[in-house]
Amino acid sequence: MLWIIDSLVYGFFTALYTLVNQKHKFNGYVLGIWRGFGISLLFLPFLFFIPLQKSIDNWALLIFQGIMIGIYDSHLFFSSAKYGAGATSRVLSVAVLITTIIWWILTPQLFFVLVQNENVFITLLLALSGFSISYWYMIKEPITKSCVEYMAPAIFSLAGMSAATKEIAMMGQDVWHNILYYLVVATFVSGIYNTILYVKTSSVSRKELFANVFAPEVVKVGIYIVGFSAILIASKTMAMRLSPNPGYVVALMLTAPIFVFFLNKYNKIPDNVSIKVGFCMVFFLVLLMLIVNMGANVID
Repeated sequence: MLWIIDSLVYGFFTALYTLVNQKHKFNGYVLGIWRGFGISLLFLPFLFFIPLQKSIDNWALLIFQGIMIGIYDSHLFFSSAKYGAGATSRVLSVAVLITTIIWWILTPQLFFVLVQNENVFITLLLALSGFSISYWYMIKEPITKSCVEYMAPAIFSLAGMSAATKEIAMMGQDVWHNILYYLVVATFVSGIYNTILYVKTSSVSRKELFANVFAPEVVKVGIYIVGFSAILIASKTMAMRLSPNPGYVVALMLTAPIFVFFLNKYNKIPDNVSIKVGFCMVFFLVLLMLIVNMGANVID
């Protein structure tokens, strides 16, 4: 049950994450630079108190994760500025099925054991399909379809890094060890990615780069992002470590549109989310949680 709580925390802070640039509309790469290097530098001192990660495979996994984070972050920030946080968070729904399929491909032995339990497997597929159908009903509006096209790289990046996070969370027996390496190494790589893309797309000099990244209004937002992103990453890593399949965590993370809706309503920002479809999504998420946690032996 702990993975459910961690996943909902992940969903709430994902909502805050997508809301940031809806208001400020900063360059997405600049915010990605803050999130990447900011988190990495904040937690770097703690890395000296844990054993050195010696596995080349794990280092490669952390680097891959960092690149996926960079792609996801920049697209998310740019999309929030252009399409709004509601549309951006809703289009991520398709990542549930993609993540689940990727994980089943990576764990074929566990998958075939799950398939042999026909009743549970079919019920899982029905719950995931119901969630996906709700998603398709949400993207009928033209602006959301345009958002889907732009967010496609982020959707696949989210799926890829969710599967990678599951692996990172299991790198060793010490969960603090895994979270710290994620917070320091993977985020540092994402910072490098966003820096390269910002310089490449904006053609700025080093002086201009420094001035833009450390502009007073950007610094305030950057500190905010670093703070709640650290909680987001920690809750995500814990949820991935404890859940049988990273796709289930992504499904719960996608409660973010619901949090976005209520936060937008509180701030009196228009968000034409379908309440009926929202309830359908919650219904299928509840079914998913029940299936995984009711002792049905869901191991993948």
